[in-house]
Amino acid sequence: MNESLKKSIENLYSVFSKYEIRSVIEGCPCCVSDRDKEKIHSKELRELEEEDLSRYAFKAMTTWGNVDDFKHFLPRILELCIDHDLGIHPFGIFGKLKYGKWEIWDNAEKEAVIAFLLEWWKYFLENRTFFDDDLFFGIYNVTGEIEKLLEYWKVDIAQNSFMIYVDFIRYYYQDFVGEKNKNKYFDESDHEKFLKWIKENAKSLEEGFYYFENGDESFASKISDALYIFEHS
Repeated sequence: MNESLKKSIENLYSVFSKYEIRSVIEGCPCCVSDRDKEKIHSKELRELEEEDLSRYAFKAMTTWGNVDDFKHFLPRILELCIDHDLGIHPFGIFGKLKYGKWEIWDNAEKEAVIAFLLEWWKYFLENRTFFDDDLFFGIYNVTGEIEKLLEYWKVDIAQNSFMIYVDFIRYYYQDFVGEKNKNKYFDESDHEKFLKWIKENAKSLEEGFYYFENGDESFASKISDALYIFEHS
């Protein structure tokens, strides 16, 4: 984990530290067992792991606790989401933010969440080789920061960001440009910004194919597939 991501996590803990854990957090008896309740009190916040927190993260606010309870656990929930160490897909956590009406939280809280999510996206671009649609569109839907997301996604054929771009074209581009899906995730203006960015970076596909043609035939084949999809969509 890089320093900027660590800093954004520490900021989350600092900003949300005023929300102390309650000795009893009410939950639906049909959904939340006494054992479940014991787990979230079993350790200090930063020491809670998937087995302690995943059930709560799934049930938070809807059938277990209130918004302030969620805010207490949020820094650790987001920290565990980074490498999928929570057992819940991040898209579910984005849904919890929406459910908790995060857009009306204090400015410091909103800014801390946005800063973390953007750092998380940067970390993903540096350390993964595939496009995660739930992560990208989830962060966009929460923050609305399409320009920042694309600014950080610098398509360099020698970096992971290029592999992620290729994966996006292969598996998501056709749906993205399809009329019936045009506004599935984006408002019209941001859709056009993303489409413009995609087209501007398409030149990297041909460059990448020749770059990898002799050294990595398997990936070169994937690039060729992506180029065909881009040109025929």
